[in-house]
Amino acid sequence: MRNIVSGIWNGLTWLRVFVLNLIFLFLIVLVVIGGFSSKESIIVPESSALIINPTGNIVEQKRPVDPLAGLLNTDATQYESETLLSDLLAAINEGANDQRIKILVLDLDSLQGATLAQVSDLGAALDAFKTTGKSVYAWGGGYTQSQYFLAAYADKIFVNDTSLQVFGGVFMTGLGVYPTFYKEALDKLKVTMHVFKVGTYKGAVEPFLRDDMSSESKEANLGWLTVLWDNYAKTITEKRGISRTEFDQYISEYDTLLAEAAGDASLLAVQRKLIDERISPQKWTEHLQDIVGKNGANFNQIDFRQYLAATRPAISATNPAVDKIAIIKAKGTIYDGYQPEGTIGGDSLSKLIIKAREDNTVKALVLRVDSPGGSASASEKIRYELSQLQEAGKPVVVSMGSYAASGGYWISATANKIFASKNTVTGSIGTFMVFPTFEKSFAELGIHSDGVGTTPLAGAMNPFNALNPIMKNTLELSIRNTYAKFISLVAKGRSMSVREVDAIGQGRVWAGATALELGLVDGIGNLEDAIQSAATLASVTEFQRYHIEKQLTPKELFLKEIMNSEAAANLILALNFNIDSRFFQRITAELEPFMRMSQSPGVYLHCLACKVQ
Repeated sequence: MRNIVSGIWNGLTWLRVFVLNLIFLFLIVLVVIGGFSSKESIIVPESSALIINPTGNIVEQKRPVDPLAGLLNTDATQYESETLLSDLLAAINEGANDQRIKILVLDLDSLQGATLAQVSDLGAALDAFKTTGKSVYAWGGGYTQSQYFLAAYADKIFVNDTSLQVFGGVFMTGLGVYPTFYKEALDKLKVTMHVFKVGTYKGAVEPFLRDDMSSESKEANLGWLTVLWDNYAKTITEKRGISRTEFDQYISEYDTLLAEAAGDASLLAVQRKLIDERISPQKWTEHLQDIVGKNGANFNQIDFRQYLAATRPAISATNPAVDKIAIIKAKGTIYDGYQPEGTIGGDSLSKLIIKAREDNTVKALVLRVDSPGGSASASEKIRYELSQLQEAGKPVVVSMGSYAASGGYWISATANKIFASKNTVTGSIGTFMVFPTFEKSFAELGIHSDGVGTTPLAGAMNPFNALNPIMKNTLELSIRNTYAKFISLVAKGRSMSVREVDAIGQGRVWAGATALELGLVDGIGNLEDAIQSAATLASVTEFQRYHIEKQLTPKELFLKEIMNSEAAANLILALNFNIDSRFFQRITAELEPFMRMSQSPGVYLHCLACKVQ
């Protein structure tokens, strides 16, 4: 019987590997065939609509994806579709000056998430696009809060009148921070969480100490959330020509207003001037045909990905004789060692900074930071390399993206200049350490640890014993020392006193607009503003932008080409049959940083509350 079961299992394993190999080979064939088609085969119509249709989440830097895991969607959290912010900006900016592009269309149905800072950057590009005399239209079956924030920059917003979405029209909920708390579960499992922190408002460790958010964290979080929400509301009301009272009423009395509109969400959005017109797909197509012309039954159009493929240079070569402003992205949680793109490694990012320092043609560096923090040791390693670059006479300018908090602020603090969006989440100047022990858990199972050692500290790192008192005092002193270094380097970098930094530190989070008032940043601006500032500081007028990135191996480049192919995208959609696992995705996403921190105990600078919902 055992041999029969083993044979069946081996047969199923062989079949699975065989099928996966067939799929992979199929993709290779498609990519190779596609390789024979040069970018010249992509034709931009002489009169065309540029379609901006991001999918998944908008990100600063994509995470590496294993092709087979991506195809089978075995881990929806890791392999969620992503669209680069830089690609969207490049397409919009290029289209503005392209006579073939007559109109820009925002198709946002597949956009799952975008931060307020990202949309602000995109909105600025759309406003610049409109100054050329070209129009921007938005079209969709309905608009989520983040989708609508981007759609508001359009000249006209249309909604598909045949759509039957549950939350159709425009559905806005406001901003909030709602971490998951685990204290009761840990108590039931008899896990002892030893937490050390400095910062009255350092709420990153609260999920392990409480079953609810503390009053201090609620006060601090509501403060910066209110600033962000006011920015959101101001943009919508100004773009749509409605009052703040009308805006607030739409959300706070949504159910009552919806009832008055007979439950028709899109009709309500039109009545409240959030949407210009409800229109059928056929009427929408005919409307665009009148502007850009027909292409069969459709209108002349080009997807922004195809547009970039047709307009970008095949090889982005740098001129060794020209001065350069280097640009390095620091995106994701900060960990020690070498890390893949989408996360920040102390060693891997430092290596890129050293490359900028050793390149004599690089005159300044712009560090694009989009991080809620992480390892203190890795953060300091990165900051140290930035300081070495400054000592070499090359200015460092930080451009903050959506987040630059805790460790993200640590690596930014001593830059020559810091720019942030008014919607950037920053600050969170505080430190913590989490050290779990399982002596009670194992005792409950009848498992015990005992022994002898040559010193009082012998066995102090054993998680199956209670925390050693000397170790406890050691960790407490280490945390306080790291916090003292944190506020000291911020004081030096920001030309403030240690007492002033401590007053706005204590783990408190700030919105970018408030951070400017407090002196934590120098100006409100985007990546381009930071680049121009770096050039000014370096006294260069003519320069090239030089993106320094991790060098991919030939294998990684090949796999990236496969996963970026249209064939892979269609196959992923066809094979994506997983059940909705968003709850488990959220738990996994929240726990993953702490699991990695527990595996490598150390001092951390992390902002849990920075994730807005």
